[in-house]
Amino acid sequence: MNYHSARAFVLSKESSGENDSTYHFFSEDFGHLSLQAKGTRQILAKLPGHLEIPSLCKIDFIQGRSPRLISAIEENPYLATKKSLSALTASFRISRLVDNLTPFDQADPDIWQLLNDVFYLMDSNLTHYPEIVDFAWFYFNAQFLRLIGAAPFLDGCVVCGQQSNVKSFSFSAKGLVCKFHHHKDDLPVNSNQIRALKSLFDWPLTKFSRESSIETVLKEKKFIQNFLERFTSIVKSDIM
Repeated sequence: MNYHSARAFVLSKESSGENDSTYHFFSEDFGHLSLQAKGTRQILAKLPGHLEIPSLCKIDFIQGRSPRLISAIEENPYLATKKSLSALTASFRISRLVDNLTPFDQADPDIWQLLNDVFYLMDSNLTHYPEIVDFAWFYFNAQFLRLIGAAPFLDGCVVCGQQSNVKSFSFSAKGLVCKFHHHKDDLPVNSNQIRALKSLFDWPLTKFSRESSIETVLKEKKFIQNFLERFTSIVKSDIM
């Protein structure tokens, strides 16, 4: 058996047997892990208190035919996030996205860093700037899709490459389309909406250090929410 220690974010939990649970983590050194935890459903079990979403933990585990969680010590409980329903909901969405769309046992330092950055951004700014929740979810969603190679084409028409007269997004083609290649069921987009999308997919988080840059994105909140929901659903159907 191989014993390991790692820092990891909790992604999900499900019942396994009469008293056991299976936890999914995204770890710094091992990527997506599925580990069985013995006895966590018993009344006096201490482990579950350290394994609530969102939490950053130090875990000890065994890899092998039956990967098993040995212990977990909480490093960051993200207390402000857990006190806010909207932030907690965003955390579950983030965790579910990673849980559904990352392969097991493959380290990915970029996704690990994105989780670190976005959870910290949300938790540290939530009290004085509640709007950070929507931005954090939008930014994570867009950047995660980029990191797994599923970003939409936003640099002109995906069909012909034309830069002008691009006023629609084709979900079937997964990119912007010009007036010569759009269809009636494509999503209309304007220049402000395109700029907001491009900033979410292309910009590093450091470029959003000012609230004004975040507010520019959130002016298109309704559009971005609709776009990301539809586009992510298509990506999921392609992968799963």
